[in-house]
This record gives sequence, C-alpha cells and structure tokens, in this order.
Amino acid sequence: MFPQVFGKYILERELSRGGMARVLLATLRGAGGFEKRLVVKQIREELCSDQQFVSRFVEEAKTTVALSHPNIVPVYELGVEQGTYFLALELVDGVTVHELLKGGEDKKRRLTPEQGAYIGVEVCRALDYAHRRMQVVHRDITPRNVMLDEEGQVKVIDFGIAAPARVAGHEVFGSPGHMPPEQVDGHELGPATDIFAVAVLLMEAWSGAAPFRRATEAECEAAMRAPHPRPSDADPRLLPLDEVIGRALSLDPALRPKDADELGRALRKFMQGIDGADVARDLGAHVRSVRKALAKKRAKKDRPGYEWKPSQPSIVEFSTKTFAVREEVRDWKSESPPPVGATEGSSDGPSTRQMPTSGRPPPREVDEPETIATRPLETPVGPLHPRSAPPTPRSRALVAGVAAVAVIAATAIFAIRGTRAKDPGSQPIATTTTPTQTPTTSSTQTQTQTQTPIPIPTPTPSPTPTGTGLATGTPTPSASATASGKAHLALFGDPGTLVSVDGRTRGAVPVGDLTLDPGTHDVLFTFEATGERRGDRITLSPGEKVRLRADFTGAVPTIRVER
Repeated sequence: MFPQVFGKYILERELSRGGMARVLLATLRGAGGFEKRLVVKQIREELCSDQQFVSRFVEEAKTTVALSHPNIVPVYELGVEQGTYFLALELVDGVTVHELLKGGEDKKRRLTPEQGAYIGVEVCRALDYAHRRMQVVHRDITPRNVMLDEEGQVKVIDFGIAAPARVAGHEVFGSPGHMPPEQVDGHELGPATDIFAVAVLLMEAWSGAAPFRRATEAECEAAMRAPHPRPSDADPRLLPLDEVIGRALSLDPALRPKDADELGRALRKFMQGIDGADVARDLGAHVRSVRKALAKKRAKKDRPGYEWKPSQPSIVEFSTKTFAVREEVRDWKSESPPPVGATEGSSDGPSTRQMPTSGRPPPREVDEPETIATRPLETPVGPLHPRSAPPTPRSRALVAGVAAVAVIAATAIFAIRGTRAKDPGSQPIATTTTPTQTPTTSSTQTQTQTQTPIPIPTPTPSPTPTGTGLATGTPTPSASATASGKAHLALFGDPGTLVSVDGRTRGAVPVGDLTLDPGTHDVLFTFEATGERRGDRITLSPGEKVRLRADFTGAVPTIRVER
C-alpha cells in the first residue's frame, strides 16, 4: 500500500515496471519544509543478487551521476536501501517514445518524418556528449529509454544500466532486437553500438513497427540478417535519409557513421527549412493527449493501489548506503532549517511532526492540502533552554523506586564489608587488604597495608615485596591477568565487504570481537561489488579495544579508526 517510507524518500505510487526495474513516483524531504518530487527506480531482486550486474551497476553509476546535458535525465543518487538497489532520477512530466507510439491505446501509430528526425537529432546530441566527453556507451537505446515532456523536449534515461538478457546462448546486457551483432556476441562496444540502436529506434518511430524485434532469439537474428527496411518504405519524403540510415544499420561497425554527431548532422540537414520549435510544440501537444489517455485508462482499472512488498533486509542493510550522488542532492539536504521553537505542540509556532521511518505517514490534518508529501522529515531545532515539563506521578514513583534500590544496595555492601573485616580469611570483592611485614636492617619494623583494585590491566606489572610465603619477589600471573594482556579488534564496513588480518581471511563484516596479541597488525578490506581494496596497519596495546570501519561509498575508499 502507498505511501511508503523508503529511506529518505516517500514512495507515492508505481508508474511502470519492466525487465530491469520498477519505477515509482517519490518525494524527497529536506529541512525547512523543502520538498522535491522525483522518480525512484528500484532494481529487480534477481538482479540485486547478480554480482556481475551489481559490480558494473555501482561502478558505472559513479560516472553516470556526472553526466550533465539538457537531453539526459540526471541521476541524483544511487544506493541500496533495505537490500534493494535504487536510482533517484529527475521526474519528467511526459511519456516514453514507446507510449507515444501507442498513443495511450493498444494499437500502434507512427510519427511524421519531421517528428522522428527531431527526436533523432536530440538523441544524437546526448549520445555525442556521453561518447566524447564522458566515454560512456548507453548500450540500451530503445523507445522505452527515450522520453518527451509536454514541451517537446527529448530526454535519454538509463545510461550504462542495461538489463541482462539471454541472447545467443550467453548473457549480455541490452534489449534483444535493438542490439547490433557485436553486442549480441559479447564483443567490445563503442559509439557505433549506440548508433545502430538509434537507427532501429527511428525506423520503429517512422514505420510503427520494430524492424528486428521478434518473439524469439532465432527470429530476431533472422530479421537482422535479412534485407533491412529503408526509411522511404515508410514515407517517400524520407528518401534523402535512406543512405545514412542504411549505413547506421550495417552489421559491420566499421561501415556505420563514425560518431553520433555524423548521424545527427544528416538528420539536421534533412530538417533544413523546418522550424524545430513548431515540431517540438506538436510533439508536446501529442504528449499531453497521450498522458490524458493513460490517466483515463489507469482510472478504469479502479484498483486501490499496488501492494508494495520490499525485499527482506539483512542485518547490516537497515541503513541507506549511497554509492554515488550528485552535488544538487547535497545542496537540497543543507537547506536552512525552520525558525527555532517551531516544534510539535508549541503555542508560538507552526506544528511540525517527524515522519516515522516505518509504517505509513501520520494522518493528514483537515486543513492540509491534498498532497501526500507535506511534512519535512527532520524535526526543527528546539529552543536553547527549553522549559522542563512538570513531573508526573508516574515519574515521581519511578524516581522513588530507584532511590530505594540504591539505598538497599549500599546497605548490603557496607554489611558485607563489616562481616569480612571480622573474618581475616575471607577475600574482599573489590579490593585486597594484606598486612605485610617487611624486614629491615634496623631494629624497628614497619607494617604497611596495600589496597590493589582487581583486576589491574597494567602492561608491565611491577614486582611486589615478599612476605606471603613465595620463594621469589615476582608474583605468578593468574589466568585473568594473562587474558587481559590481549587486544580486541572489531571490524565493520559496507554489505559485501570481506576482511583479512595478517593475511588470514576473517570472512565478511561485521566481525564483532577479534582477540589478537599486542603489536602491529595488517588489516585488508575488500569490497566484492567493485573489487576495490583498502588496507591499513594498526598497532594494538595490551587490553586495548579498537574498531575499524571501511567505507567504499565515496570516490576513494577510506578506513576510520576508533579507539
């Protein structure tokens, strides 16, 4: 049921789902009543257990969040919450090319030559930036990964996070029917891979039918090896683009346009004399009509909402782990706080409640607007000197009970000490009082009493005087004293982190209590998801307790030492 709390996001409803993830409308809360609506894409559970996918997913996200282009939907954050990997992306008030071609219904429709060429130009701008500036290949340019908003702006989503698919007997990342042969065969990919996918996208937009997408792998392969359709087959006005689209659909990467900008120039040349703003407005109007049709279709289903069932988190995955985040998100979190004193129940300021981290949000007040996210997650800072509330009868009784227990305990301790003082053979619990006769060369003798706390965690115990029947002046260490000379080490880190000490594997973190000899030890943390390693050399003293915590969520892994 919605809404649901997912880390620092409030999930409002599900927008769509596919073979790689499900997309949900969400709200991010910040200080001072700050709110931003965005999209949270949760990766499917079976992919979260695929180490190859997770490793590539996390590694490429660190580059993806740095993409900044008008035709690329920005990724604000990648992390894992409750055992589920997720992406936080910009909310685009629009539809995908796939939904645009369906027109909100189950039948296929086509775009005009100008509309398709306009979309191709904008997609090529985004790909040229990603290939040239960031050296990132998309690998999954499909109608589902290209969006248009109500102003006709084109946005590309899901850079570098293509879903795995079984093609040609092995696993590759991409969508069958949109991948060129080198991608299907698992060979090296480059800009030519995305150029092939753009040509396939344009052919589907102009003709209303996917040129190579079929029901089975064998049929997809056969369609790709067969003679390719030409743009002019869909509309005679597209005849000038037959040559460049034919080269882009070539099975040999060397025969395709050398970069996305070359294909974009050919499409721009085709649109000479056409006002791009008029085409964008026409597409925007089409987007609005499709959105209305989709809203009516969703209303006809008349279902209360999708029942959200998060995956079961492990012990170390209750908190959100962020692997990559944009600077905008850091700025959102640092918004100025609300006025001091505006807390729940105060009479001189507005009431602000804290959203619970589990369960559904608190009931909406009568005068609140009709929105799901209206309250900040953070509780405002209270006054510097808050007025203490008067004690209740229950608190007075609790204080009196604690005081009575303390008096009884103190009386018992004094009684035990008095009894043991009369019995010389008994041993005190907390201290030892031993009369010791120390012989001297003079005629006088000095009697001393030594009180020693038990145990004494001293690294080098000093010799004590004899006189208790021992043959030497050095007392024999007890078992507890010997054990206290060991050092204790606790090891923590991100989920999936392995650790070894002095070359010996200690398994996955957390390692709660590791007993080691005093001295210098080498500790090595390994993060399985990315293969990153971070080591440190630490010196332990006898009886010392030290905690090491490895962090692989930043650009550079770090180890924090807590003594």
